[in-house]
Amino acid sequence: MLCKVCIDAIHYRKSWVRNDRDAVDPHILLAHHGSVASLESSARNACEVCYPFWSQVDEENQSKMRDFDPQWTSRHDAAQTARLPGQMLHDFEGLVTICAIINIGQEADLESVGMDLLISVTFESDFRDEIPTLKDISGTYTVMRGLYKDLEKMTIFSSNNTASDESWSKATTWIQNCTSDHLACNVETNAGPWHPTRLLDLDVPNSNPDMFRVVVTSEQRIGPGEPYTTLSHCWGSAQFLQLKKSTYDEFKKGVKLDRLPKTFREAIQVTRRLGIRFLWIDSLCILQDRDDLVDWLVEAGQMHKVYSHSYCNISAAGAQDSSKGLYFGRDPRLSHTGNVSICVEGLALSTGNDYMDCNIADLDFWGNNIGQCPLNTRGWVLQERLLAPRVLHFAKDQLFWECREHVAAECYPDSLPRSLRNGIPANFKRLDPSTRSTVLSRQEGNFDDPMFYYRAWNSVIMAYSDTRLTKSSDKLIALSGVAKRFATQIDDMYIVGMWRKYLASSLLWKVDHQIQIDGSPSTRPATYRAPSFSWASVDGKIIAAPPTDADLLIDVTGVHLDYVSGDTTGLVKGGYLDVRGRVNPFEMVVKHILELQQLFLMVDGIVVKDSQKQDWENGPLVHLDVGQKNFDDENDAKTLYYMPTQKQRMPNEHVSYLLLVALDDDRNMFRRIGVAVTTEAAEIEILDRPTHRKSKGPGTNFDADAGVRTVRIV
Repeated sequence: MLCKVCIDAIHYRKSWVRNDRDAVDPHILLAHHGSVASLESSARNACEVCYPFWSQVDEENQSKMRDFDPQWTSRHDAAQTARLPGQMLHDFEGLVTICAIINIGQEADLESVGMDLLISVTFESDFRDEIPTLKDISGTYTVMRGLYKDLEKMTIFSSNNTASDESWSKATTWIQNCTSDHLACNVETNAGPWHPTRLLDLDVPNSNPDMFRVVVTSEQRIGPGEPYTTLSHCWGSAQFLQLKKSTYDEFKKGVKLDRLPKTFREAIQVTRRLGIRFLWIDSLCILQDRDDLVDWLVEAGQMHKVYSHSYCNISAAGAQDSSKGLYFGRDPRLSHTGNVSICVEGLALSTGNDYMDCNIADLDFWGNNIGQCPLNTRGWVLQERLLAPRVLHFAKDQLFWECREHVAAECYPDSLPRSLRNGIPANFKRLDPSTRSTVLSRQEGNFDDPMFYYRAWNSVIMAYSDTRLTKSSDKLIALSGVAKRFATQIDDMYIVGMWRKYLASSLLWKVDHQIQIDGSPSTRPATYRAPSFSWASVDGKIIAAPPTDADLLIDVTGVHLDYVSGDTTGLVKGGYLDVRGRVNPFEMVVKHILELQQLFLMVDGIVVKDSQKQDWENGPLVHLDVGQKNFDDENDAKTLYYMPTQKQRMPNEHVSYLLLVALDDDRNMFRRIGVAVTTEAAEIEILDRPTHRKSKGPGTNFDADAGVRTVRIV
């Protein structure tokens, strides 16, 4: 059911702002809510567009918006008063949200699932500027011509709480089908038994249901096939009981459940309801003493086994911290999908009519509820979710299911519709290499493409870089379990977040717009975490480089890493690469055009740029790992160098360069600061010229005829 504001916009077009008829995807821009109170009221009344949109805003920002609403509403009222009746708006002054109806054109990935239009809702830019944390929040909804068959499978739930028997019935059906029929989800079970070092025993002596105790599995008689569950949860700022040296003896004797936070207590209820005796929770099964990390390092090194052998991972997807619990109240009206008549005039649709009847579904349904929920933006949880054979997500409005062969929700219990499976978010567990190997084992004679695993790894690290870590130092170890899983499928050496076979091309990773997940600038931590050639040395959103051994202009001749422990997928305290190739000096020219920083490479006094370009256009596109206001010190010291790394000829010729800064007078040791890419022949020609500025030292193994040398990147 749509609210009156949405109907007025998309059916009646009461307040339309602009019609971009000539765009690649023609669209109509429409005024939407003029106050926070109006938006929240529509969400509260289960509007199919406004509810999921408003739900993306956390409680803190919702409160900020309510406080700011009176001031903003008066601005909106003034703008409306100044507008003549029926007059088209020339801007969005005073609006809280704006709406667009977009003709998606011939986009195959959307058109193939029967989709004609998109409705996009966003916060208005001026309003968003008043509350900066809103800038990444948006809502996009699919609008499909007529009845879309997958939507007919939608199940309407009637209960008003996710703790209901109705919800539990769906969960048990998913679990039973998975454990009995899914080969890919039972690989670890078939491979043999394994148990973590410690578990929570929920069947304490005298069968006291209000107690639990910690048991050491090597000391406890646990049957080889005895299952256990695991819990993924947000620690948040809530203070709760933890396993420490000082509490160890007490935990082994038994602890009352009422001393645990709500999420833990309800995870115990779920485990018992499944008929399982043992549960693993990180903070209760690993010693949390900050002054002694020995136990933590050992246990962190076997996280891949803890979650891989879990019977089911219980995901507290709807809770921002452990005090919120697993279960939430809900509005059953949210499981309904309605039919709406949309005005499509001016959208270049060949319907022959100005109106089209459509069903509306949330294109970001999975992402909004699971992919971008607070829990799944935690760095540690990525490997928990990926490695567990099956995950039962307790979200705010309903339960969701995710295993290696199936994804579902209470409103789509049989399977998530194809139209809502766009990209990785709803197919996340397909990145697990064991899933692919199991599927291929069923297909006799099927050739396994080894490149799949390297491409899947790139998808993993890009998803991982879009998460948060409470402790920045955990960057490598929080992914070590996934690295160990991949190592079982590829015969290759793991190099601080990359793989040896395609290491040369992998060095061309870049930071997306020099930002982190929260929109803040990318940074390198003050405390050493990884060599600069690794993406793990930067806190920022990473774009991985495609793995290839073709068209390379460098050769990685040596690798050295110093590990904190014996775990070669874990923490490092030092390391370097020896790389052979051309290393040429340059200067970085910084200009500000239209208030934006533009970076230009200058070689031998010549700015590297195609002469046909306008003054405001860049030369080679520079991607710095971390933003920098100026390079005066580096230019004066003549420490900046570029290294041609890859020259690709298909589909269009372009050359990629590593950007380095020298760390020693002999110019043998360097630190990476970014990459540059150009597709312009004139720019490639300038960068290919022998430089007239001699470097202070020839480096090691200098080959004057070839113009190459071996340098060390730390």
